[in-house]
Amino acid sequence: MTNKAVVTMSQNCSKLASFRLCIMGRHQPDHLTGEPMDEGFGAIVRNCKSLTRLAVSGLLTDKAFQYVGTYGKRLETLSVAFAGESDLSMKYVLDGCKNLRKLEIRDSPFGDVALLSGLHHYESMRFLWMSDCRLTLQGCTELAKKMPRLNVERIRENESNDVCLVEKLYAYRTVAGPRKDMPSFVTTL
Repeated sequence: MTNKAVVTMSQNCSKLASFRLCIMGRHQPDHLTGEPMDEGFGAIVRNCKSLTRLAVSGLLTDKAFQYVGTYGKRLETLSVAFAGESDLSMKYVLDGCKNLRKLEIRDSPFGDVALLSGLHHYESMRFLWMSDCRLTLQGCTELAKKMPRLNVERIRENESNDVCLVEKLYAYRTVAGPRKDMPSFVTTL
């Protein structure tokens, strides 16, 4: 895949409401130039004004997420896999995407700073899912303390992992309190 192809698609399909481009392989750049896919995904959020769902993967820097935060004002669902450069990426999204309801992040370099940058936004969201990121138990516990109306669950399927790291995090709004039907590898923080 190339940036040019994605830019062309955004220009010719400007009424897209949903866009998903799964670039197979971790952190894959533009096939021809070797550049990050920032400009392609930036064009999607700039040119597709009706976009409510976006799934991104590939070699993306903070710049791509800055585009998403700046132009993705109608986004309700964002899925991120194998993408991102730093915690700043997630901050751009959480600060800019006011209508965001579902955020799924997989295998990205986001840690506690990114997680805690969304405190102002999480109660208006349906859920946040993060797996194989750089979250610590301390950061997730801090989220749970600061947001008592969120149900913050740590999912630990692999016992050999470091007990201070969080393999998977699932946070969602609740008025009923922690659920009672969770398996033993799920802990409510």
